Amino acid sequence: MSLTNEEKGLIEEALSVYLQLAARQAPPQQIQQLAAVAQGIVKKLDNLGGDSTPGANKPTGISDEWYENVCLSCDKLGPGGCADKVTEKYPGKCDPVLHYERAKSVK
Repeated sequence: MSLTNEEKGLIEEALSVYLQLAARQAPPQQIQQLAAVAQGIVKKLDNLGGDSTPGANKPTGISDEWYENVCLSCDKLGPGGCADKVTEKYPGKCDPVLHYERAKSVK
């Protein structure tokens, strides 16, 4: 399971709002503990879905050919999948894949 950047941002924002509301009602020591837990959650969000099995970080909607020839050499590919906003919304429409397809059709 992998979260999109929008989903991660929403979770971070929700945690921030929660901490603000809790700060009005709880003692400072308890808020510090909650903040530490929230920071741990945010750090884990980046690793969520970071499975080490081959192809586990292949973005949804990307063909095996694109993944092997383009994605594996792309700097935007991480343990949680592709960090490119275009690929999240339109798989296969990112510049590296488009360049690969153009080069392939010229040959």
